[in-house]
Amino acid sequence: MPKTPIHNHVKRIFPDIYRVPLFRRQWCNLLCKQLDVFKKEGVFEVNPNEDELRQIPEILLQDHMPEVYENLWYFVRTILNPIFIAIYQRNCADISSIQIANYNIKDKQQGAWHHDESADISVVVPLNTGSYKGGGTEFYDYGVLKPLPTGHGLIFPSFTNTHRGLPVEQGDRYLLVFWLHDKSRIKKLV
Repeated sequence: MPKTPIHNHVKRIFPDIYRVPLFRRQWCNLLCKQLDVFKKEGVFEVNPNEDELRQIPEILLQDHMPEVYENLWYFVRTILNPIFIAIYQRNCADISSIQIANYNIKDKQQGAWHHDESADISVVVPLNTGSYKGGGTEFYDYGVLKPLPTGHGLIFPSFTNTHRGLPVEQGDRYLLVFWLHDKSRIKKLV
């Protein structure tokens, strides 16, 4: 694949799994302040349509933070999708979901092995690395990845990379999660 300016920032971790700095720490901190309020108010909920092992307390941004969702929609189109095209040669600018997941000792300490079946590409962004103990991500066949710095995105093809969140030992681990797909590819399949 030819080198482009985007390759200066995108780092390969495992086959087809990359990391890239996406958001400023200050923006992530502001978002976490609102998430702490949501947590106290009991806004985080599990998705009852997922099997119990995969349920993680989450907030769907489209429902609870529509202005942030709209800005992230633009971010997907103008920042993330060009990255996908550069590293995977895939257009995945359509949003299945943008949510914030919360791993913690009380509600959900660790994720179960899974792949993100409602997306083609997943992007996971830690919002508060360093304010909790533990965490990280394990990829089946590849190994363990310690928590990325706050605001750095972990990018990977969703359906082909079985993974799980590692145990949080203390505090709340907040993750901004993008599930993205190519609507035109899905139309061709149907």
